[in-house]
Amino acid sequence: MATFSNQKLQRLVHVDLSKKGSVDDALIDIVDLINSLPQYFTTSSCSGRIILFENHSDEVQKKGCKWLYVSHDPVQLENISEALKDAENVTTLKFEPMVMHIQCQTLESAQKMHQAAVSSGFRNSGITIGTKGKIMMAVRSTHSLEAPLASEGQVLVSSEYIQFLIKNANTKMEENFRRITRFHKLLETLSPCEQCHQSLNGTAKKTRLFDRDADKSLKQDNRNQNKPEEEDEDLALFMFDIT
Repeated sequence: MATFSNQKLQRLVHVDLSKKGSVDDALIDIVDLINSLPQYFTTSSCSGRIILFENHSDEVQKKGCKWLYVSHDPVQLENISEALKDAENVTTLKFEPMVMHIQCQTLESAQKMHQAAVSSGFRNSGITIGTKGKIMMAVRSTHSLEAPLASEGQVLVSSEYIQFLIKNANTKMEENFRRITRFHKLLETLSPCEQCHQSLNGTAKKTRLFDRDADKSLKQDNRNQNKPEEEDEDLALFMFDIT
C-alpha cells in the first residue's frame, strides 16, 4: 500500500475532473492551506452553488441530468427566468452548500480537522475509515434548498414564488460564505508555524496550477476518479456525524 505522502503527491498531480475544471475561487486559499499541511490533502471540493437542472420525471439521481444554469455566487431572477426558457423536462432549482473531502494521515489529525469544520458551522461533517485504513474527513452541512419549478417545458409556479426561492437560496449562499470564512480562520491554527506554512504554501500553489494545466490524457490514468470517492469499495467502518 502506498504511503500517505505518496498518495498525496499522486493525488495532487491529477487534473480536477469536476465540470468546472478547477478549484472554486472561494476555496482556493483553503485548498492551498490544507494541501500545505503535511497531514492532509483535499480530494474534492465545491464552494457551494445554485443550480437549475432538468431530468426526466422517473430519474431520481443527479447523474445524467442537464444543467441549465449554475452559479457559485448569489443569482438574480432574470438569470433563472432566462434559463427556464430552455427547460423541456422536470426542472428544479437547488442550492447546495460547500462540501469538501480531505484525506488525513492519522485519526488524531482527522479529529482536529473535524472539530474545525463543526465549529465553523459545518455540523454534518464526518470521519470515515476504509477497510484499507484510508481516513477521510467530509466537510458538509445540511442547509440546502430544492424545489421543482417546471415540467415538460411549462413553468408551474409564479414569478413571485421563484423570486422568493431565489432570495432564500441567496441568503443560504451568504451564510455558506460566512462559514467558509470561519473554517479558513480555524484551519490557520492547524498550521505548525507560519514560516512552515509560507514555505509549503508556495509548493501547494504550484501544484494547484499544475492541476489546472495538466494534460487531459491524465484522466485515463485515474480510473477511480469517476467514483464519488477513491477506492469506493473501502466502506466506512465508522463515522462521526454531528447533526
